[in-house]
Amino acid sequence: MKYFTHITVTFLLVITFLFFHSIPTHAVYLGSGNLLELPKEKVINETAIISATNLTVDSDINGDLLCAGKDVVVNSNIKGDILCVAQSIKINGNIDGNIRVIAQSVEINGLVSRNVYTLSQNLSLTKFSSIKGDIFFGVQNVDLRGSLGRDLLGAADQLTISGSLLRNAKVTASRVNLVDPAKIGGDFEYYMDTNGTASVSQKNVKGNILKHEIVRKEIPQKEMKDISLVAKFMGKIFWIISTLLLGFIVIYFLKNKVIERTQIISKKPAITGLTGLAVLILTPIVFCLLLVSLIGVPAAFVLILEYIISIMLATVYPAILVGKWIIKFFTKKQAGGLVGPLVVGIVVTGLLMFIPAIGFLTGFIFLCLGVGSTFLSYLPEK
Repeated sequence: MKYFTHITVTFLLVITFLFFHSIPTHAVYLGSGNLLELPKEKVINETAIISATNLTVDSDINGDLLCAGKDVVVNSNIKGDILCVAQSIKINGNIDGNIRVIAQSVEINGLVSRNVYTLSQNLSLTKFSSIKGDIFFGVQNVDLRGSLGRDLLGAADQLTISGSLLRNAKVTASRVNLVDPAKIGGDFEYYMDTNGTASVSQKNVKGNILKHEIVRKEIPQKEMKDISLVAKFMGKIFWIISTLLLGFIVIYFLKNKVIERTQIISKKPAITGLTGLAVLILTPIVFCLLLVSLIGVPAAFVLILEYIISIMLATVYPAILVGKWIIKFFTKKQAGGLVGPLVVGIVVTGLLMFIPAIGFLTGFIFLCLGVGSTFLSYLPEK
């Protein structure tokens, strides 16, 4: 327990150091606050990363704008892309790049030189908007006016188009309305179920109007059960094959690390498992703290990348140990390498996962052991 406590404290100290001493990336403007306004007379000649509850951008930005907040208004010209997450986003300025946003409400009034990507509840492109590229959306209610660029691809519940599109539109919606003076320069292709309604006239479409009805087939319960069993079986087979491939790769490139981590699990399984559990719980919390600090953003993404990789490879190390034990039990000899034990261990683990309770418990234990051994292998030796 003392060793586990020491490891936990060391982990927290390292993360605390990164939190308070992360070096900000050069050529990046950082801003945060509750009510933040970037004045018109200010010019930002770099990428801007901003977090604020209420954000108004009147400053021209010669770079990308990355923002997060509740209400975001962009009135200035952006010589780059916009990447933003907020409750409401209103873009009035000219954007010399792409717009990628996730929000409850999105309104665009300006010129966009490239593409628009949006996930939101409401999307409105007003009559003052002008898109030069393509539009991609996943939205509940869509109202598209103005100049809509080249191609349109998206899904919505209710879609209304009264703007002009140069080429083709392909959409899925429950209700579709082409309202004068809408102009589609190419084909208009839409998908909807039998209960959907559409108001589409050839006078608004230069090309072909193609309607596809989505027929929902009722699948019998027994057939659903059979499909579910087949899907589970194929999922387990895919897991075995993909984990084996990952194992072969990590053994080839990091053989010494693999040996070290399996030895750590073998010598101190309880401490390794508890350490892995602590890392699994604490890392997402630390990641969020680093993101909030802004200057810790680079360290946050390095941390989360290592976290994801360690989870992906976690099963490999305990599976090798299990494979060694099985080979020794049946042959009365030690396994000579790592590949044989890996194959045996992964196959046995995959078979165990067909048993619901045992499979879940085995997977969780292997995850904790693998992540714990990865973390402990980075610590300096005593």
